[in-house]
Amino acid sequence: MLTFSAAQLESVAQAIFAAVGAPGDIATHVAHSLVESNLMGHDSHGVIRVPNYVLRVEQGRIVPDARPSILRETSTTAVVQGNWAYGQSAAKYGAEVAIRKAREANVAACAIVQCNHIGRLGEYAVMMAREGMIGMVVTGGFSSPFNGVAPYGGVGRALGTNPYAFAVPAGTREPVVADFATSIVAEGKLQVARAKRSQLAEGLILDSQGRPSTDPEDFYQGGMLLPFGGHKGYALALVADLLGSRLGGAEILGEAPHTVGTFILALRIDAFRPLDEFTAAVDGRLGEIKTVPPAPGFQEVLIPGEPEARSRALRLQEGIPIPEETWDKLVETARKYGVSTLPAPTA
Repeated sequence: MLTFSAAQLESVAQAIFAAVGAPGDIATHVAHSLVESNLMGHDSHGVIRVPNYVLRVEQGRIVPDARPSILRETSTTAVVQGNWAYGQSAAKYGAEVAIRKAREANVAACAIVQCNHIGRLGEYAVMMAREGMIGMVVTGGFSSPFNGVAPYGGVGRALGTNPYAFAVPAGTREPVVADFATSIVAEGKLQVARAKRSQLAEGLILDSQGRPSTDPEDFYQGGMLLPFGGHKGYALALVADLLGSRLGGAEILGEAPHTVGTFILALRIDAFRPLDEFTAAVDGRLGEIKTVPPAPGFQEVLIPGEPEARSRALRLQEGIPIPEETWDKLVETARKYGVSTLPAPTA
């Protein structure tokens, strides 16, 4: 493993995105979003994605200088057309639209179509929480060949990893952030295991013949992820598909088999009760949860979002660990596009 500072990784990613045609503000934003995921401990959504994003630019699936726009809207809703921009640009824009409308109408919903991979969903839910709102973000649909999840009881790729994220503001504490895929693990976790040349835990994937496997390569050779919680995760995945993709018409405006869409919901808290009263109540409830004695093998009960906040603080201080294979692919991509100034690892 190599270690780099957040600033070093942002600089490399930004230079690569700029080299493949992204304007400065877009390149900076996407690079920052990816590195924030690394800081949060979600390396599956960090700079490991850069080479794949560049490949999508080469394939014409990401238009590097594109910007999202509103396709149609009402006072409380909008359908945002991502225009095949970087997904982070489309999701940020969609969250901003939802926030603006919720300020005026107390509740707002936004569907995003022509949408690429948006990164870590919690980022956009927290944007709404910082504005005194409860934020919900759902991505659903199918993006071949990577996000193949089998339905419960089936052997075949039919669903994406279809994640959900919720963020609820607190008072003196950081927002409560629930951010999870409806597959047992996100596909990016398989990429991380592949880069580390390590095996997976049992029960995560099937090979192309429907047999249980712990080899991440079997997934990339036609295997499939399983939904978490059996039929329950499958049900949530299907709802995410219908909300994220079908509600806004992503399957019509998309390009088969790339029909992923995103659904965003913003609820203005002071439409229900005073914001400071609500956040004080959240703090009190979280305090009660934190007093629950830890089970054997655990040191404490954590609030959703706490592991990420602690990881961020630690990695800002000590650096971000990157597998050598991941770094080698970043270097290869950078040199392919003439980015020659690359940092040396701090460790």
